[in-house]
Amino acid sequence: MQSALFTPVELRHITLPNRIVRSATYEGWGDPNGAPRPELGNLYAALARGGAGTIVTGFSFISREGRAMQPGQCGIDADDKIEPWSRIVRKTREAEPSVKAVLQLAHAGRQTRRGATGLPAVGASRRRCSYFRQRVRPLDNAAILRIVGEFAEAARRAAAAGFDAIQLHAAHGYLIHQFLSPWTNTRRDRWADPPLFLEEVIGAVRSKCGERFPILVKLSAEEDNAPGLGIEDTIRTVKRLKTLGVDAVEVSCGTMEWALNIIRGACPVSVVLKVNPLFRRVPPPLRVLWRRYLAPRYLKRIKPFSENYNVPAAERIQRETRLPLIPVGGIRSLESADSCVSDRGFAAVALCRPLICEPDLPTRFRDGISERSACIACNLCTVYCDSDRPVQCYTRRKKP
Repeated sequence: MQSALFTPVELRHITLPNRIVRSATYEGWGDPNGAPRPELGNLYAALARGGAGTIVTGFSFISREGRAMQPGQCGIDADDKIEPWSRIVRKTREAEPSVKAVLQLAHAGRQTRRGATGLPAVGASRRRCSYFRQRVRPLDNAAILRIVGEFAEAARRAAAAGFDAIQLHAAHGYLIHQFLSPWTNTRRDRWADPPLFLEEVIGAVRSKCGERFPILVKLSAEEDNAPGLGIEDTIRTVKRLKTLGVDAVEVSCGTMEWALNIIRGACPVSVVLKVNPLFRRVPPPLRVLWRRYLAPRYLKRIKPFSENYNVPAAERIQRETRLPLIPVGGIRSLESADSCVSDRGFAAVALCRPLICEPDLPTRFRDGISERSACIACNLCTVYCDSDRPVQCYTRRKKP
């Protein structure tokens, strides 16, 4: 009997050809201005041929202010990027006409560096990120409304480029998350209502792209700060999203303040100190001291890898909201992925690192060639995202 993973799923405004979603993954194939390079089309074509029914792009900045620090990040902040993205979408569909292409829209907020944007870091409040350590300028009402409009314009460009849908990145501590979290949203004006900013963005996208344009949202179920975002907060947010006609919510966790709790697994400290721009500037003797005395304290707060680590939170959210959910995080086997849709009733599952390791993993699952991902969660692919290298697997196992 064919696994339920390889059956279509009908969402509110879009039908996915199967239940395997390639989760947004930083690729590093943007030029200095943020336009996607042709190589990105080759990557997506390989994923489409490999059986992922839906491909969510890496996070694409909606404005120069919202750009992250990664040098190869792509953007959708201007009309001159529509045609380059159109070529990427066409290349993807040439490989597999049924694939759904989803552009993830993001504004980094306080989680960036002035050196990357040329502008001050902004956020819901003045609270600095302990990882980026940038002074943060709180957004006033006019600036918030400007950014709402920038999300809508970015969605318009995505539709014009031929994308089937967008995904709003409201997870991992980026700007929308900063409004959702009590750790960063300490406001006393109307924007103190945590989901309001996200709701306004969705409304603006609907006005610009039409009521039937598919919108997905990515949320962190919880975070590591206190008082921080908890699962009850996320349940309240998802209940409000349901009334706005959102097609599905991808459930992740955490923020960049404790980035390894988003992904779990190994922490290659030596590589971090070598390639991460926040550490490269530190004189070598101080790096040695950090590794000896501070790294052990940091690593104690890192949660160990376990399979399906966001599934329990996603199950609870689903029970209380009935909105189509897509868990991501630690899904490594055909059995667990199939169970997510067959037994737990999720709309789909999302894979990130397994598809870096094996872009054809869905086909290998479908054809009975593999029952488990070869990904060992070494996290070298993640750490090297902060370098000038495009995404790749560094410990790929030989296929049988």
